[in-house]
Amino acid sequence: MVGVGNTAEVFDYCDGKVCKLFYEGYPKEAAEREFRNAKEVERLGFPVPKAFELVESEGRTGIVYEKIVGKSMLECILENPDRVGFYLDEFVRLQKKWLIEISVQSASVLSYKEYLHMLLNGAGQEAEASLLEEIDVLPEDNTLLHGDFHPGNVLISADHRAVVIDFMNACRGPVLYDIARTYVLLKEKDEAFGRSYLAKMEVSEEELLPFYTVIERCRMYER
Repeated sequence: MVGVGNTAEVFDYCDGKVCKLFYEGYPKEAAEREFRNAKEVERLGFPVPKAFELVESEGRTGIVYEKIVGKSMLECILENPDRVGFYLDEFVRLQKKWLIEISVQSASVLSYKEYLHMLLNGAGQEAEASLLEEIDVLPEDNTLLHGDFHPGNVLISADHRAVVIDFMNACRGPVLYDIARTYVLLKEKDEAFGRSYLAKMEVSEEELLPFYTVIERCRMYER
């Protein structure tokens, strides 16, 4: 075992590969969706680990990925707090490249509205009707979004490459949704870091407000 997460454990596999093995009871269709998302992102040329195949082991579904030797950007920040500015700049550069410089349109992944509806429907409790209505009136777009872009999902390889991982939440929608999602996640951990991120992304909190309020409310169901 080389890693443990909320939904899966990661094991050394063979020949420079790892297996992300989801916990028993984790929906197979969700693992299959992540695999499809990973293949789509890979096809479009983003710096991501290659996804090889879906596997089964003792009733658990797994995805075999290329092994990236390195540390997460979050680990790098915690180990080198004096370099937090450098890592924030790299984080913003990478997300801007994904969302703005490349800005790929994709119809091969769920829309962010479909994803949020699926999240709420699978939460085991009835979602508020007002929240579903808020989601439905948000703007549409087909830009490929990561959906969970935070420093824990960026690996810094041994040769100093930044590689993006974890495509479970990948979706299509407006760029501002992805920025708002990142902002919410960063602010939960460190409000000052979150505000510094937003300033470097050159986006105001007012611009994010419709997405921000929906994401904040959806986080309750996500947890």
